Amino acid sequence: MGDLDIKPFQIARYRKYPSNIADDKAAQLCSLWQARLGDSNWYPFKVVHCGMDEEEEHELVIDEEDKKLNGLNKDFGSEVYEIGCTSLKELNECNPSGRYVVEELWNFKENHKASLKEAITLFFEDVA
Repeated sequence: MGDLDIKPFQIARYRKYPSNIADDKAAQLCSLWQARLGDSNWYPFKVVHCGMDEEEEHELVIDEEDKKLNGLNKDFGSEVYEIGCTSLKELNECNPSGRYVVEELWNFKENHKASLKEAITLFFEDVA
């Protein structure tokens, strides 16, 4: 959870650089942003009240006015911005104090976090 997908970075770099160096530039950019997202000193979130009363539920959302994220969107496009925001949310959800990537079982067919039951079922299907 929280690991950036390099594909949007590659697409953005292919628009700007020749194909022989675009992959290297994409890898550098992706690595730079993975480090930025993991920086717990940077907090691009804000608390939104979900109810009428101050005592009611609160939700933590991405601050749409954050300069770094807006720069990411402006410089590299909405696909890179969206994957960055998704990764940031996952990092903050899994480990808000350290914001580092956490390994997670994933069901790629259905595009969701795999349950333990799904993982065991797949394991035994492969063994049999």
